Amino acid sequence: MDVLSDVLQVIRLSGSIQFCHRLSAPWSLQTPPSDELATVLNAEAQRIASFHIVAEGKGWVELEGSQDPQPFNQGDVILIPSSAVHILADRPDRRPAAFLDILNASPPPIQGLPGLTYGGQGQLTQMVCGFVVCEELLFTPFLSGLPPLMLISTQSESASSLLKMGIHHIIQEALDVSPGSRCLLERLTELLFVQILRHSIQQNSEQDFGWLSAIQDPIVGPVLELLHAQPEHDWSVPELATRVSVARSTLASRFSKLLGQPPKQYLIQWRLQLAINLLRSTNDSMVQIAAQIGYESEAAFSRAFKRQVGMPPATWRSQNRPL
Repeated sequence: MDVLSDVLQVIRLSGSIQFCHRLSAPWSLQTPPSDELATVLNAEAQRIASFHIVAEGKGWVELEGSQDPQPFNQGDVILIPSSAVHILADRPDRRPAAFLDILNASPPPIQGLPGLTYGGQGQLTQMVCGFVVCEELLFTPFLSGLPPLMLISTQSESASSLLKMGIHHIIQEALDVSPGSRCLLERLTELLFVQILRHSIQQNSEQDFGWLSAIQDPIVGPVLELLHAQPEHDWSVPELATRVSVARSTLASRFSKLLGQPPKQYLIQWRLQLAINLLRSTNDSMVQIAAQIGYESEAAFSRAFKRQVGMPPATWRSQNRPL
């Protein structure tokens, strides 16, 4: 069971490149909160991951209030999985301007993508910026389990690596827009997001926490494979511990440490995320969906769904089925 692929096939992701910025030192910009971003992007989904690809130059990025600025260089990707407010600058001690204020005051582009030409007369930094929009998840370990700031360097990557090639093609298409570029950029950003997740899994150390670390963990990883391979099964901690040959207490402690919840709660969230996918994409009855995700009755499924979503599954389906 490929747990990452299993999750990405069920949740709905859509990517886009929105801006190309030319920033000359001195410069410093502060991004808006995610709810304002959602309004600007006309995004119904509440989960927005923002990213910046450094096409040229260098600078610093810092989450608001963190007081831990990190340097970035040409070829790097900055990913903010929760689109937390962050500051981009040529130097970490600059007072930032509000990004939306500068954008609204900028003239629209004659051709190509909108963006900023901003700053002074110093060193140029050029950035391609976009977003990956995700439906609001019941399966919270996915995005909420990612680090709030992910800075991915490709300097050590081979020229033929998928990550480096993807970044190159995105920059090329974004800076030289031609027929079909918008569609191509949407697909490339979704692929880039998957590549970043894979890269982060490979780079994780034993001290890291969260969902990506859990996939690779020698104890929790095999447990996740079992849960995702048979979500309809009534898994218990003793049975899972037996299957992966560890003590029950060891499994319970390790799982909660990495994912912040016990295996049973994780399974419930994943089952209901599967239910949402089935409600949207199939005509299966409530009884059929309940059986597929491991509930003995329609009533039990309906109670669990309403407890998490706030409405019965039939009501959710009527309000969210595509036209």
